[in-house]
Amino acid sequence: MTASGFSSTGALLSKRFVLTALAFFSLIDFASLAFSQTPSYPKALRGYKVERTIVEIKKPPANDRHNQNDGSTNSDTEVDSLIQLGEPQFARATPLGITFEVPIVVAPVKQSGRVSFLVFEDMSVNGTSVEIDEYHRVFDLPNKEQLTLREPLRFYVYLPRAMIAAVDEWSNSKETWTVRGRVYVFGKFKKGLLTFKRCVPVELNLKMRNPLKEN
Repeated sequence: MTASGFSSTGALLSKRFVLTALAFFSLIDFASLAFSQTPSYPKALRGYKVERTIVEIKKPPANDRHNQNDGSTNSDTEVDSLIQLGEPQFARATPLGITFEVPIVVAPVKQSGRVSFLVFEDMSVNGTSVEIDEYHRVFDLPNKEQLTLREPLRFYVYLPRAMIAAVDEWSNSKETWTVRGRVYVFGKFKKGLLTFKRCVPVELNLKMRNPLKEN
């Protein structure tokens, strides 16, 4: 084989190698992205085994299902609708931040269960971190229709600026607020004839009306 033949063959092999490498690293990047988007939970918290599928959400009537955009039937996904937040109400403001009260709405489930307390993690409103105390109120999971808990949730938005400017910015920023985070539901849940002590992680990604927006 001539030198030019070796050169062209080498160039072809190099090109194939580069394309193969690019495809390989693209797969790695895609897998890494998919993995990073999948929440990772501890095996246990405070003596409770962490398990999402211990709870089965009761589906709404067929004529109401058009309101659900994803149409998912996977219980591991549906569990994220177990805990929702209602319309927030302004509670008070200080020079350092604003406190809101938000109703907690619990979706009906197929089995029985009693919740001992809720713990909130990595919570944010419009990208701003919020502090939420643990919710220590015992309640039974509903079976027929959604339940709004008697005691609302209180969360605090820290705004390290002058109060008037901060409140004005939040009140005129958006019609709705985006709330993201995670809530751990600690309690005892029935599955079949057995009752288990479990912690159910619920991912929150929802929108709520801006309580500071002027009508």
